Amino acid sequence: MSKQPSMFMRFIKLIGSLLNTFRRIVVNLVFFIFLGFLLVTVSGDDQAKLEEGAALILELDGIIVEQKRQLDPFEMITGSSSDGPQEILLADLLFAIDQAAADSRIGGLVLRPGQLVAGQAKLDDIGNAIDRFKQSGKPVLMQAGWLDQRNYYLASFADEIQLNPGGMVSIEGMGIYRLYYKEALAKLKVNTHLFRVGKYKSFAESYTEQGMSAPAKEANEALLNDLWGSYTTTVAQNRNIESALLNMDLEHLSSVLADHQGDFAEMALQTGLIDQLYTDIQMREDLFARFGASSADKKELRAIGLNGYLGHVKPMLEPNSEDQIGIVVAKGTILNGEQPAGTIGGISTARLLREARQDDKIKAVVLRIDSGGGSAYASEQIRQEVLALQEAGKPVVASMGSVAASGGYWIAANADHIYAQTNTITGSIGIISLITTFEEAAEAIGVSADGVGTTEMAGLSVLRPLPDSFKRILQLNMNKGYQDFIDLVANARDMSLEEVDAVAQGRVWSGSAALELGLVDELGGLQQAIDTAAALTQLDDFEQRVIGPKLSPEQEFLQHIFGTVQAWLPSRDVSSIEILAQQLLAPFQLQMQLDDPKHIYMLCLECETSL
Repeated sequence: MSKQPSMFMRFIKLIGSLLNTFRRIVVNLVFFIFLGFLLVTVSGDDQAKLEEGAALILELDGIIVEQKRQLDPFEMITGSSSDGPQEILLADLLFAIDQAAADSRIGGLVLRPGQLVAGQAKLDDIGNAIDRFKQSGKPVLMQAGWLDQRNYYLASFADEIQLNPGGMVSIEGMGIYRLYYKEALAKLKVNTHLFRVGKYKSFAESYTEQGMSAPAKEANEALLNDLWGSYTTTVAQNRNIESALLNMDLEHLSSVLADHQGDFAEMALQTGLIDQLYTDIQMREDLFARFGASSADKKELRAIGLNGYLGHVKPMLEPNSEDQIGIVVAKGTILNGEQPAGTIGGISTARLLREARQDDKIKAVVLRIDSGGGSAYASEQIRQEVLALQEAGKPVVASMGSVAASGGYWIAANADHIYAQTNTITGSIGIISLITTFEEAAEAIGVSADGVGTTEMAGLSVLRPLPDSFKRILQLNMNKGYQDFIDLVANARDMSLEEVDAVAQGRVWSGSAALELGLVDELGGLQQAIDTAAALTQLDDFEQRVIGPKLSPEQEFLQHIFGTVQAWLPSRDVSSIEILAQQLLAPFQLQMQLDDPKHIYMLCLECETSL
């Protein structure tokens, strides 16, 4: 009798496995048929053709990322994904601009604004690439109906800015504003237990305060002054205008606007923010006059888009040189275990570094960081692999993108050389733990937790009060974690503990401030980091290779054609109610993601909200 249930269960599992395999085959078949149909449909699009003198048109519509996340094909098709706008790979954008500068088939660059999401450091990278393109003598145009702050920053690098008479230039300044839940949680009888070391470590203030603390305001204001000063200085120099024009208070703005009869577009023209007021029709005519019509269809502009151009110039083969510089991207919140492409996992990202260590062709590694931190345990797993690379005789150069703070700084600290960009957000050397309990809320609705256990620890529950002794234990562990952090930085950066502690305390810094404080070695972008890695290994001739997570065939297919077919897929508008809900729930969603086994985090929330 004992065997029959076992045989029956095995039979049921076999049937389930067969059904699941059949389902996957059918789903994949439908998926490839659908995308194949879309690919065939759009393959004849004139945008994919590249004619002499064509305009390279860059649609700045999406979030600029260091590494693309995995895509769900059905969410993409149905538009049901709530993960945000489409992703544009920064490396692809920079590569296309640099290639176009020397490509005789490209007659000029045309920028078109959209819902652009990018940190200031990434905008600097793109702006620098536009400057390099302009050295070719080819024109750069920005054609817009509306220019928000990020798009206007890139527009300032153009030779000419054309704006629709019905549009405007919208420059608001920079701010860090957060929602605070202390009173709401008190009314819901939810108890928040915060443990931290570092007076500036303000991640959990949303739960424990009713407003921003004085230390948080001090640090955030200094950071914003650095970032905003860089923004206004660059734009003013690019446009040859006074930076005060970008810093008008509301009273001054209303006065200037009144001088132009309330016309924002005319005000932008007269103050030098833009060069021309053109209707969309006039903009199109101007492009035809500059670049001409397609030979295949005289009604179509001689032009090509980003993805179409990459299809012509991007190498398709993997590097095979015996001397390679490996690039490992660490982007997103640092979480435990295996994490998909476009995120950081303690195991998965450490594996990429180990792959570089075990590959004899990889002579040095550039660790490109775009992260505000996360799990302390996962951060340490990654750092250990950095040390193992160095022990294997392979230098590691850290290259900080928009953000490399808290856990993001932890994984960079031991690098042989650290590069930040002027507007990188870094530092946040501190540590926190946050535990939420619901014993009072449960009691209010008649729910209680009771039982027996062999130890006091066995009875710990979110439905029971935290014992004071447990709080002391956790705080002691937090103190050790902070001491480990400043010890690590002191040893890695050749600083005294007192020097590190003075610039730590969870405070965030701009890249330029971090250089002055000794937290980084040099200001520069990814290419400078690659060149330094090559110099450390005395390589004159080498290839670059991005070492990334292996994608499934479906994901590789999506990455190749997503940009081409996306315009044909349905889009979904996000309502103001959804935006409000996302703002209210964002901190709780992040807290639910965090999974450190000790509940200890090196995380900089303000780093993300300031982008």
